[in-house]
Amino acid sequence: MMSENDFLALLNSAPVVNGVVVETLNDPELGRLRDELHRVIRGQADASTLTPHLRGVSEIPSIGHNGVEWTLAGPAERLRQAEIVLEWSRVQSELPGRLRACENPECNKFLIDHSKPNTARWCSMASCGNRMKARRYQARRSSDGEA
Repeated sequence: MMSENDFLALLNSAPVVNGVVVETLNDPELGRLRDELHRVIRGQADASTLTPHLRGVSEIPSIGHNGVEWTLAGPAERLRQAEIVLEWSRVQSELPGRLRACENPECNKFLIDHSKPNTARWCSMASCGNRMKARRYQARRSSDGEA
């Protein structure tokens, strides 16, 4: 199955560089799924838009050393998409309200907030966080008449 880090890497696979979205995926279907996930997470589309990525996929149970184990079955091209949708669903249910877009309006990345207070705002403090804090500082200085 897909890891949370792999899921986040997929979501962040179209970063903004010098004001332009840069596509880093070679698979147009995964790019379409990523873009649909962006809209769902941002509240711009209903989660049902992800349904086509699950068509033809099922889970097959088997008994293993740890009890019942589930394996995805279906067309190879759909299995990867289904894993991505299942990881989104897992994050939504196990970490409600913690998957969100970076608050930098010039950024196209997402974060999963694991902090206890659930107050993370940026995909990276080193880049977007520092940039946004510097902008707010400059805006305060300008409004105070300093410059």
